[in-house]
Amino acid sequence: MSHLSILPTLVIDLDLLEIALRSEGFKVLRGGVVSSFDSYQLVDLAAEHPSGLQLGWRQSDTHPHFDLVADLAAPEGSGMTEPVLRRVLRRYAMNQAMRQAEIFDAETVTAGI
Repeated sequence: MSHLSILPTLVIDLDLLEIALRSEGFKVLRGGVVSSFDSYQLVDLAAEHPSGLQLGWRQSDTHPHFDLVADLAAPEGSGMTEPVLRRVLRRYAMNQAMRQAEIFDAETVTAGI
């Protein structure tokens, strides 16, 4: 089991999410539309996998994070939606942890001067 599975995966940074999605083979667009439950949803970030799987994220109305917009049972995913989403969120969490570590290291170095 990955130690990253214990890290929070609330998406608050679309740049880091885009990096994670591209590493999993997704084509990513800022803004756009994704198909979800036989309708179309406007999103802040749209991602499409070569398999046809579509994922989107839009700013939450009540919280400072982005909500996932996806039809997790869509036939395009054919059973791969959840594993792919899990990998993307693990990559996102890893990238977020690395960025925080860099910030912490920079603050520690500067505080020592």
